[in-house]
Amino acid sequence: MSCRFPGAADPGAFWRNLVSAADSVGTAPPGRWEERVGPAPAEPRNPIRHGGFIEGIDEFDARFFGIVRREAEYMDPQQRLLLELSWQALEDAAVPAHSLRATRWGVYVGAGADDFRTQYFASGRLDRFGHMGSSRSLLAGRVSHHLGLRGPSEVVDTGQSSSLYALHRALASLRLGECDAALVAGVNLNLLPDVTDQVQLWGGLSADGRCRAFDERADGYVRAEGGGVVVLKPLEAAVRDGDHVYCVVRGSAANNDGGRTALGVPSPDAQREVIEAAHRAAGVTGASVGYVELHGTGTPVGDPVEAEALGEAIGRRRSRATPLLVGSVKSNIGHLESAAGIAGFIKACLVLHHGQLPPTLHHHRSPAELPLADLNLRVVGADQEERLGTDEVVGVSSFGMGGTNVHVVLAGSPARTDPSGRLGSRTPSERPTTDTVWCLSGRTREAARSLARAFLEHSFPTERYTVSDVAWSLAQRGEGEHRVAVVGGSWDEMRDGLLKIVAGHDLAIPADWLHEGGTERAAWVAVAGTYAAHGDLAKVADRLGTGRRKVPGLPTYPFERDTFHGPTPPHPVAPAPEPAPAAPEEARTRPLLDGWQQAADPSERLWLIRSFLERELLDVLGETGDEHLRVDPDSTFKDLGVDSMSLLELQDRLTAATAVELPESALFDHPTVNDLAAHLNTELEALRG
Repeated sequence: MSCRFPGAADPGAFWRNLVSAADSVGTAPPGRWEERVGPAPAEPRNPIRHGGFIEGIDEFDARFFGIVRREAEYMDPQQRLLLELSWQALEDAAVPAHSLRATRWGVYVGAGADDFRTQYFASGRLDRFGHMGSSRSLLAGRVSHHLGLRGPSEVVDTGQSSSLYALHRALASLRLGECDAALVAGVNLNLLPDVTDQVQLWGGLSADGRCRAFDERADGYVRAEGGGVVVLKPLEAAVRDGDHVYCVVRGSAANNDGGRTALGVPSPDAQREVIEAAHRAAGVTGASVGYVELHGTGTPVGDPVEAEALGEAIGRRRSRATPLLVGSVKSNIGHLESAAGIAGFIKACLVLHHGQLPPTLHHHRSPAELPLADLNLRVVGADQEERLGTDEVVGVSSFGMGGTNVHVVLAGSPARTDPSGRLGSRTPSERPTTDTVWCLSGRTREAARSLARAFLEHSFPTERYTVSDVAWSLAQRGEGEHRVAVVGGSWDEMRDGLLKIVAGHDLAIPADWLHEGGTERAAWVAVAGTYAAHGDLAKVADRLGTGRRKVPGLPTYPFERDTFHGPTPPHPVAPAPEPAPAAPEEARTRPLLDGWQQAADPSERLWLIRSFLERELLDVLGETGDEHLRVDPDSTFKDLGVDSMSLLELQDRLTAATAVELPESALFDHPTVNDLAAHLNTELEALRG
């Protein structure tokens, strides 16, 4: 799994925030909500300025994903966020991304916000990259394309239940055999103040920006943003592949509130029915449910309906001595709307993983019209530590404004047979300590160092895993251009090695190894050195052998942060002066042609054309703002991230500058800057002598 939620850049930070009862709702960050697509409304008089926000929504590692700057500028930041989160989820699952090409993996995304698309059209800055960059379908399609997946690729919009419904769709697809595994995601970015104004006019928002689920002071929810991705596989396949299992999805169900009193008003009967249907699908009864992660918006209309449905479906079917425990992550991070379901799902996965129930914030006392004791429900508070029973299951609810309800039932990870054949897993103290190598890499040298720094600061679960388990997990990742390796056999040795890597070394070996020697240790040093210098994770994996376990929650790839300011609505300005007449074509093409004509040395002529080609190509790709960026003249246009439309634009520019009529095939027959420059030089020689 992976996530970027308010106050948390990964699942580990998210869990720490939950158990420490952190409130991650705050005011809009600088630069946010300062641009409108329409005039400010007459109402409300006190505009909302708070919400759950994530940092760096204008930042993206475009070069890691082979995307040129111009294309990234016109990409919905939700697409950019999902690319990074999908990669991080695969690394957490220890699934090599390169191994998924042409496989039957599906992508299911719950999403509903069109803020970027609205901004894009209002800006008046249309660009050919904006068509796919602003398309909601590309939220899933972009991930499938980058990873080369052949399974279904689908974006689901059922309002606030979108991402949990995406999970329900993925489960159905797996059971039908449409895909072998799936990435399931939810995303929502809160870019426009206009949308918040609209929700406030409707009456859904809390006046002080606090979500008080099932509390007498509940007056609405607070809007939030973020995204999450989980890797979903059939349990049999996960066990076969040695995957870490956070939880098992026992069953799910979906329905609609159709025919209720008014659009937007939830139905207790429909919510009860979807919970009961999910229990039937999971083969459980209400008595075995230990906790439910609520939809829990904290609205005076929605809370009593949800409580009544839970009381009928579960609470009143349990012993009065053990009321159903409930809670809402919206009290911590706000309402992520289309991504709310995946946020609740990830919280529930972590609850099962850790066996602990974090408190729900801002709950003191339920109102008279919401009799929790009578319904046999109790909100998890901070006054005492709550834990799940060994055999108890967990429910997750998500309800959409259009009436689409989803409920999912989760169970803990089953015991698995370890390599020794015994049920369960040996503790590290029972497993022999062995020498090993940690392989870290990145697109740049600094990325590899940053990853080593993150591992140095990471708190490893040393009571459950060994250094060799970590080595095996790292051997399942991709292999970047810059590599570093740490050799050792204990946690202290690995930590000392990481310190050396951060200090600038590419290979770290314990000092005493050089004196003690031994053929086994010499072999580890050799394979580590080969990896750092030339790569080849396969050799490392072969030497590690079998029987290792995949370690969850390790630091994932440290994406580099370039800033991309997308199109924004224009500010009112004075009418622009009439544009000057366009310069004749001869005047625009003259500098290159004059320089070429005056150059007597053939190599100088070729250099002029190649330099011109590089400048024009960078301009087409939107990369002219980076004065340090250079084009590799021997890399193919495809490897440089140049698509067919960009090639056609480059072709037009070359024709205008040289008067050489280049056919489209010329750019495909001469696929590098050097090849094309040589071809263009030959054509000019024939044309002008």
